[in-house]
Amino acid sequence: MRELTYEEMEQIDGGVVPFAIGLAVVTGAVVGYDSGGWKGALVGATLAAPAAMFGGVAAATYGAGRAMFGAYSIGTAWLASRATSSIGQANDS
Repeated sequence: MRELTYEEMEQIDGGVVPFAIGLAVVTGAVVGYDSGGWKGALVGATLAAPAAMFGGVAAATYGAGRAMFGAYSIGTAWLASRATSSIGQANDS
């Protein structure tokens, strides 16, 4: 496996990463809105960004780092799911 050049790293940082995080935030907002209205959308969008970043880091690393960041990503997504669900239940009451 070879190291990335500075040009390749700039292409990733400047194009792929912002797009992936933006897509995750929009998806989190839509799913959160479905569960908890506008408050759920806010929570879903807020927690989707770190979940996506942790998932990206997990995909780029190996061994213990991959397991750790994968767990962070799953944990953050689970937390977002629970939070938006709780907001939805509070709105129904």
